[in-house]
Amino acid sequence: MTNIVSAPSPRDIESVCGFLGQRFHANRTRRLKDWALSEQFIRLHERKRYDDWFWMGEQVGKWLDASAYAALIARDGDLLQRVEDAIERLARSQEPDGYLGITPRFHRNPVRGMELYEMYYVLHGLLVCAELLESRVALETARRLGEYIIRTWGPDPGQFPLAGRFPGNGHDGGEGTLILEPIVLLGQQSGDERFVAWGERTLAHWDRWLEAYPESIHTCGYTAMKQFAAGERDVYELRENIHAHTFHMTLLGVAALHNATGKAEYRDVVLGCVDRLAEEWIFLTGGMSSDERYVPRRYYHPRNTIEVCPQHTWILLLHQALQWTGEARYAAEIERDLFNHFLAAQLADGSNWSYFTPLNGRATEPSGPNCCNAAGHRIAGRMPIYLYGLRQNGPAVLLYTESEATLRPEGLPAVRLRQETRFPSDAEVAIHVSPEQPASFALHLRIPPYAEGATVRVGSGEARAARAGGFLTIEREWRPGDVVHLSLPLPLRGQAGESQVALMRGPLVYALFQDAQADRGVFHGRRGLFPADYTLELDPAMPERYVHEEPAPEGLLGPALRVRARIRARPPVFSTARANAALPGATEQEVVLLPFVNQGAICGEYQVFVDYEGRPAVP
Repeated sequence: MTNIVSAPSPRDIESVCGFLGQRFHANRTRRLKDWALSEQFIRLHERKRYDDWFWMGEQVGKWLDASAYAALIARDGDLLQRVEDAIERLARSQEPDGYLGITPRFHRNPVRGMELYEMYYVLHGLLVCAELLESRVALETARRLGEYIIRTWGPDPGQFPLAGRFPGNGHDGGEGTLILEPIVLLGQQSGDERFVAWGERTLAHWDRWLEAYPESIHTCGYTAMKQFAAGERDVYELRENIHAHTFHMTLLGVAALHNATGKAEYRDVVLGCVDRLAEEWIFLTGGMSSDERYVPRRYYHPRNTIEVCPQHTWILLLHQALQWTGEARYAAEIERDLFNHFLAAQLADGSNWSYFTPLNGRATEPSGPNCCNAAGHRIAGRMPIYLYGLRQNGPAVLLYTESEATLRPEGLPAVRLRQETRFPSDAEVAIHVSPEQPASFALHLRIPPYAEGATVRVGSGEARAARAGGFLTIEREWRPGDVVHLSLPLPLRGQAGESQVALMRGPLVYALFQDAQADRGVFHGRRGLFPADYTLELDPAMPERYVHEEPAPEGLLGPALRVRARIRARPPVFSTARANAALPGATEQEVVLLPFVNQGAICGEYQVFVDYEGRPAVP
């Protein structure tokens, strides 16, 4: 099936600025160009001295993937040279039988720990470089590693199954089936049909393998996926304590099989699963899962941790669904995650990522290389390609931020699109449309679902309404210098339960950061105030009557929202009434809420869901 939307080449992204651009470039300069970090990743493969269980072997693959995209987008010759050097060094580190890992032969049988998970990302990194950089070395290295994998694992006698506590299958033996996606992609890129055939043969064994090894709970069989897609089972029933990230990775494998074979069933299963997750299991911030898992709803709480890894594979699934269908709702979900939970985990200087970022509480302190900070820099490295695309061969703007790209519709002149905007802080977007020569074509503009009352006009023409939640198509003859003016309302909304509320403005979800308040309540590191001590005074049904917008502090995405709040009296923690009488009593003051995505700039204690109590509106 032909894709409805195609992504631009990273070489055709001319510039990316605004908030997304700031985070993209910070990731490139402070993370991907940390030469000591990438040297550590490469040397692990060269030295082969790592014998612990964990996933350090994946790191070079995610770095290659992110760096190839980022180097091409930013025209960064130094980073590109580093990528090319790393490919050569990895190729030299590969063993004669195709093994490409970080462990000495005497500590593997034939691999250690969760090496199929590690090889998944090494293959991805090599295949991205083979595609984007036309690297024959990368493709040949990937081919040899792929040969090693399909010789060692599979349904044939003498091979290891992809489930159960067998070498390389990872946590509880439940991660082996995720290798499907890069093996199928290798078959597509190399033209070797054996890899795709291996993928279909192993998929046919998923059910029986997972039935034979019930301890392997990270993901589920293919029949269970079909049942979830059809609405016959819920996600937490597919496998007890199913792992969100691994489930997403195996869905990406099924998606790759559709792209390789054209079989509609694979596509339908993936879309059915993605649609149900989006409608039933994604948070208002775009994150998902409770402590890494899809579990029954009674085990969800705003203080539970939310991991970066499943968000990065979720964004990849959404982009695949967008390409297949051309439906705006998938781009809306990408926008939701990027402008909220995903980039909230990134330190604002781009140097690292938090492993876990709850809705209420405190993000984990960023640490050394792990699966989540590598997942973060992988998506951040390719983030600009999500801004634009060709939709039914017409140029399309999918996400809004200050940026510029050249799109190349088939049979038409190349079209340069340039956005001038302060979105999401400001509602106005000017889109400069510059075909190489005058041409008639359809321009597709995604109108976000919250932008009720959006309007558009071309040049000095009359404004017309644009329906929220879909694509607005403008078909006409376009000439260099044409400008489209788009106005996207950014309404203030409250999502409330009986006692707590989250405030939203446009795509942004807000949080109360204790360290952003005028009185932080901190004395030599001792906290006297936490966000849980505040009760906002507003009506969630009409928050605009109680909230005042103001510019955010320098360096933070805004605007800030100012609202009155009551600070509850301190509990009587001391042993005597006299001592307790000296504790602060209940007071009122104004507090400032800021977009949650600023977490990596502010850090500290915060809450997305804050206590509230209704009060009469000011006339």
